[in-house]
Amino acid sequence: MLANGCFPNIITASPPLLGWHRNHTVTSLETPANYCQFHLRCFNPTNKNCSADSGSKGLTADFTRLKAKRVKALVKRIKQEEISIGDDNNADNRGVSEGGSYPKNAEPEGSFAISHFRGWADGGSISKPKLNPPHLPKKYLTLSTGAGSDFFSRKTFANLGCGEYMIKSLKQQLFLRPSHIQAKAFGPVIEGQSCIIADQSGSGKTLAYLAPLVQRLREEELQGVSKSSSGSPRAVIIVPTAELASQVLNSCRSLSKFGVPFRSMVVTGGFRQKTQLENLERSVDVLIATPGRFMFLIKEGFLQLANLRSAVFDEVDILFNDEDFKVALQSLIDYSPVITQYLFVTATLPVEIYNRLIEFFPDTKVLMGPGMHHISSGLEEVLVDCSGEGTLKTPDTAFLNKKTALLKLVEESPVSKTIVFCNKIETCRKVENVLKRFDRKGTHVRILPFHAALAQETRLINMKEFTHSQPGGDSLILVCTDR
Repeated sequence: MLANGCFPNIITASPPLLGWHRNHTVTSLETPANYCQFHLRCFNPTNKNCSADSGSKGLTADFTRLKAKRVKALVKRIKQEEISIGDDNNADNRGVSEGGSYPKNAEPEGSFAISHFRGWADGGSISKPKLNPPHLPKKYLTLSTGAGSDFFSRKTFANLGCGEYMIKSLKQQLFLRPSHIQAKAFGPVIEGQSCIIADQSGSGKTLAYLAPLVQRLREEELQGVSKSSSGSPRAVIIVPTAELASQVLNSCRSLSKFGVPFRSMVVTGGFRQKTQLENLERSVDVLIATPGRFMFLIKEGFLQLANLRSAVFDEVDILFNDEDFKVALQSLIDYSPVITQYLFVTATLPVEIYNRLIEFFPDTKVLMGPGMHHISSGLEEVLVDCSGEGTLKTPDTAFLNKKTALLKLVEESPVSKTIVFCNKIETCRKVENVLKRFDRKGTHVRILPFHAALAQETRLINMKEFTHSQPGGDSLILVCTDR
């Protein structure tokens, strides 16, 4: 997911609505979680059956819905919430929802607000959109950006319990104050509690788990409680893609470079296997891996989990779509010490994912940031009706309607950078072909594909061109999956 840059258009290629964002001043662009997840799965739907395969020991398929009494308890807790602004004890819960009935971030500890789930919110929800503004045609719908809130918490890193060496390292990286989710997560993570850490993309979730985790590992090493050893990391971070693994590794190296000594390494398909195995033979504190490579190391005996203190699953909502992840999760449960801490990090928390996590880890604490399942502040979202009134609804007609809307947008509203999200690689290729035929000479539009079917080197080249190009040249269109 992109966490920085300024891209005027973001489009999702899935019916019945085609959407884009327009804002030339934003510094963090994300397709809203509720919108992205809902529409990316409308066309060419993926298998939503998240039940574990029969070959995974200990996994069951009884995750289809929340138990009635759990839902009733959650609703009761939400109704009891009071709006509290300026209270020092609720410094991180300042945003108030559009309805004004409860704070945006009023989840009680260890629980979560149902209204934050996709389709359950009253403001900016895809299933219950706001009324059409009078100046827009019927097929165009602008969604409210929702109530905004400050990015940073009122607390300081010192208030959270950061050590002097950690504060110094963060300051060197220009992290002077924690974000809301960082302030919420620091205490539970450093205490070793298993947590679900959920907030919108760009909210600082990586540092929210990494800073307290690394500080805890450092303190345990100084106290002689645990230390790194060959082939046996003290923390494992599972991520869905090699690109995200590299991002997390860069964050680890930045902390280490500026005064918090620990060793980290990455094992993914994007690096030489021989080099990875040689590095793993040395003592390593934090191992970052994709599910497939992680399972390879376990099966071949290159990786031991007896020394594991924490297991982190970054973008767990995406990981659950990966068959290798289900096996990897079960392996961690089977071979890790009982006291291992589990951290699940996500930008969206669908009910089915929540049910699965709670089934595996019933004592998991849920920490949700104020931007969860809300449209990012400062972004305008416009939905274009591509359902085709009065026409036969088939995959072909759906794609034709979306193609027409996309080409009209590209032709009538040209911008320097556009992102088109598709839910499948096949859809990406269809969109690429449509856009290439639209501008056969390639004089106005340059298409940059970005998906798993491409070699990693090609993906990196395309992403670098897209992110570093200056306005005034070709109109760049990045056609990608949401992974």
